[in-house]
Amino acid sequence: MRFYAACLASYNNGRLHGVWVDASDDINEMQDAINAMLRASPFPNVTVTHPETGESVPSAEEWAIHDHEGFGKLDEYAGLASIVEAFNINEVAEKHDIPFAVLSEAMSDAAADDADDFVSDRYRGKYDSWRDFAEQFTEEAQDMKAIPEWLQNHIDWDSIAREFEMCGDFSSYRHDGGDLYIFWNH
Repeated sequence: MRFYAACLASYNNGRLHGVWVDASDDINEMQDAINAMLRASPFPNVTVTHPETGESVPSAEEWAIHDHEGFGKLDEYAGLASIVEAFNINEVAEKHDIPFAVLSEAMSDAAADDADDFVSDRYRGKYDSWRDFAEQFTEEAQDMKAIPEWLQNHIDWDSIAREFEMCGDFSSYRHDGGDLYIFWNH
């Protein structure tokens, strides 16, 4: 994951000047890269203290995100705290084989703060369909051996799947028209 921090003074003067910044969980490291880019701006509009020499040096002061890789939706003026949050969500998403866009949307719908806790508390899994989820969930929750096999053949899994989908206990996110990711709502 990375983003392109563009100098707005340069942009407003018809020139592209910026830097690709690797997303990390270290705000200071990202800010240092952006500050170095701003000090190198061909259109400085302020004076700042150089962090290494202590000298007053010309610099631009404003930047914006003009491109990014791996973030899904990212606002042009997203702060570095938002970048760190997205980075942390991405780390958890990769660990659990959940697409970043899916986990990010699921967490925003639930107003969750901690991606690890969210996944361990709410993630039910990846499925091809609600029917597949209904069958697996029911088999996990019920002793299917207690139901005679001849009766099991008459279970309407599509109807049960619709019930799960509509009951409000679960949220689902389909990724790129393919896999269905299901989370508890409670």
